[in-house]
Amino acid sequence: MIQLLGDGSKISWVIVGQVIFDHWYLLVIYVLFVLVINVVTNNTQLHDDKEHVIKRWRLRQIVFLVLMLSLALIEWRNELRTRHINASIAMKYTNPQNLPVLLNTPFCIFSDREQPMTERHEYIVDPEQFVHKNLNINRFVASDSLVADSIPTNLVVIVMKGIGQEMTRYYNPQHRFNLTPFLDTLLAQSLTFDGRSNSRRSIEALPAILASIPSLMNDDFVRSPYAENDIDGFAQHLQEQGYNTIFMHGGNNGTMGYDQFTRRAGFRNYFGRNEYDDDSDYDGRWGIYDGPFLQYAANALNRLHGPFATTIYMLSSRYPYKVPADFEFPEESYYWTGYEKTVYYTDHALRGFFETASKMPWFDNTLFVVTSDASNGEHFQPEYSNVWGMYAIPIAFYQPSRIVARRSGEIAQQIDLSPSILSALQVNDTLFSFGRNLFDSISEPAFVSYFNLTYQYCDGTYLVQSDGKNSFGIYKPVIDPLLTDNLIDRLQCPDVFEKLYTLLEDYDNRMINNELKITIDTITLNNDTIYETQE
Repeated sequence: MIQLLGDGSKISWVIVGQVIFDHWYLLVIYVLFVLVINVVTNNTQLHDDKEHVIKRWRLRQIVFLVLMLSLALIEWRNELRTRHINASIAMKYTNPQNLPVLLNTPFCIFSDREQPMTERHEYIVDPEQFVHKNLNINRFVASDSLVADSIPTNLVVIVMKGIGQEMTRYYNPQHRFNLTPFLDTLLAQSLTFDGRSNSRRSIEALPAILASIPSLMNDDFVRSPYAENDIDGFAQHLQEQGYNTIFMHGGNNGTMGYDQFTRRAGFRNYFGRNEYDDDSDYDGRWGIYDGPFLQYAANALNRLHGPFATTIYMLSSRYPYKVPADFEFPEESYYWTGYEKTVYYTDHALRGFFETASKMPWFDNTLFVVTSDASNGEHFQPEYSNVWGMYAIPIAFYQPSRIVARRSGEIAQQIDLSPSILSALQVNDTLFSFGRNLFDSISEPAFVSYFNLTYQYCDGTYLVQSDGKNSFGIYKPVIDPLLTDNLIDRLQCPDVFEKLYTLLEDYDNRMINNELKITIDTITLNNDTIYETQE
């Protein structure tokens, strides 16, 4: 809430007003509580004590005051050499998702301030570990497509807003309502993975999806001290290959700095609410409804010269969960929450987009990538309510003429998309990415996240948890999706923890030294030009 108000934009105050309106009962409870205290205190009488009793009471209070102040000063100076109180200590008493309940608000506000990173030199880090020099493609693609086509393939990346695996029947047949009939059909015709987000908020998602930068700091990347670092995104490489790169988002131009970040990530053009230029489809909060905006996007792509690479970021399934007034829901929607209604509307908007796009000449020669910026804002099943399931999102590649439709059980995370997209498009550049190439069978599955002071790393079998130095959780989510059986006292998994700590060390050092992008320096020696790749 504090960060939202700090933006100072009109939309921030609108959303804050909406929050107050939706939670009006909290204000009523507060007023009633104050009135009760006032009535009780006004009707309470204190008996006068004798003068010597009062003097003794005052003396006792002064002594206690001096004693407590002295102890406080000693502790602040750490003269007792005791361990400082910090939020990590709370990990001993609760699970990460319950940490905010245990910690009080003032403590969190002061302790959660972004601290500058310090370089780590505790592990042997391979400087080439996350440098992808050979974006090999040896699986999930039709055999006759392994030879580079003479016509470059177009790219459309669709990023849904806050729709996790839990909401789809394709991933979660047990969901109580069928909210995504079209998406389920599309996923069944696509190459899909057990997708995981590296973010929990919208502002953290774009760096992960577009530039393979996971959110592993207290603050988000675009607002951190390292926001001006060079980044290496797939759109930059596609632009160098002659692609027309466009980012489309129906939101208000300038929202959360999307336009500035996407331009740095390699998207030359930005289509937002201003470019749409018709506020009759404005939702009054965030931007243009997804239905009309996706139609606008499909027709806009038809007017572009190819090849093109575009990312379409949807927004309807976002609080306060508004849909067009004339949109018709089925009768069973009476039992749906506001969020579930927006999920159904998003699915309808997706159907309309693909129906329109399928009639365009560029459709068959286009790779569609479908994912979500984060999982649900609200959960209905326990297996999706913990720090494993809360990251579950769809990740799918759709192009029937080239991509084999298959349901892969492998983990895929948002930071895997950048190298995987270049590999699928057969653009074999040198790329820096904390993720892996999903189309290369040699790559090892991995997932990393940071939430409530907890780092998580999964190698496809074990999920380990740590505060960055001390380990406190080991789980096998495949057989224990509720995370009820902590194996930390029975299992060690030193190799998995080492992968986590090595990644964190490389992450911190690269952030500090601005080494998130591969640069090519030109060196002239003996009249010959040599290109040397450096990190």
